[in-house]
Amino acid sequence: MKKHVVILTVLIMALILAACGGSQGQTPSGEQGQSAGGSQNQTSGGGTEQGESAQQPAKRTYTDDLGVEVELPDNPQRVVVATWHYPGHLLSLGVTPVGVFELAQDSEFIGGQLKDAKLLTQDSVEEVLALQPDLIITDTTNPNVDKLRSIAPTIAFDVMERKNRLETLVDIGVLLGKKEEAEKQIRDWEARLETVKQRFEKEFDMNAVISVIGDYETEFYVYGPNYGRGTEVLYTSLGLKFPEKLAQDMERSGQRWAQLSEEVIPEYVGDIVFVAGYTPGSPTILDDPMYKDLPPVKEGRVYYIYEPSFYFSDPVSLNGQLDFFERVLLEGAKE
Repeated sequence: MKKHVVILTVLIMALILAACGGSQGQTPSGEQGQSAGGSQNQTSGGGTEQGESAQQPAKRTYTDDLGVEVELPDNPQRVVVATWHYPGHLLSLGVTPVGVFELAQDSEFIGGQLKDAKLLTQDSVEEVLALQPDLIITDTTNPNVDKLRSIAPTIAFDVMERKNRLETLVDIGVLLGKKEEAEKQIRDWEARLETVKQRFEKEFDMNAVISVIGDYETEFYVYGPNYGRGTEVLYTSLGLKFPEKLAQDMERSGQRWAQLSEEVIPEYVGDIVFVAGYTPGSPTILDDPMYKDLPPVKEGRVYYIYEPSFYFSDPVSLNGQLDFFERVLLEGAKE
């Protein structure tokens, strides 16, 4: 009997020891404890998370001309252009703005592609919100830029900070993730321009003075380089001359334009005049009899340019403007 009790006791102890040994690798919940296998799983899991993080694209940021660093969306498609500049820059890069300011829709060069865009003003904050943009491009003069920033990532450009508005194409290419395409379009423009400049040097009097006058019924202006109305092409790109009187005004004021009274207009009239306005076919200030004896008026060297088409400086608009100036200045077209 005692022998049986001893054997039974040994068996029970063996079972208890076996049970304890089997439970060392388990927590009370049955999950893996801090065994060698558990550390490997955590390391492996951590390594997977790091790998996923490494595969995610880095956040893109851009510091605008107000000094604000903005996190950019990936592949923005619903872009609002809350400024009078740059809608054609986006079109050139394959993105159609969902909202634009006035003039753009009336341009013969880019207007057809913008017919469905919402027409905005600087005060159209609620309208911009309704468009649900993923990116907003504006300028530093917009008084509502902070309100726009509360709607979507907003980049403010200072048009006066660059040599010309075409330079901004590269900046916008960065915003859209299309910098290489923007740089290619600028190279294409420069290549075409070099060919046309050679033609001008052979066929045109490069000493001729070209005037660009804005006629807005009761207000009159004269424009210098890089101020729209074809001045990027005439002065900056082709290197043609503008009036000396304007050059003096620009040096004194630091502005690229001057406002004129009717009495001083003759002082700014060169050998050839382009009058910019909004009403094609209507008489311009130079049709007034008081200017009939000015040489370009007498000799038929005054041409009208439709401001909405000549205001912009994107590749599409610049090429269209260059076509026009070739026809008028080299081929004698009376457009």
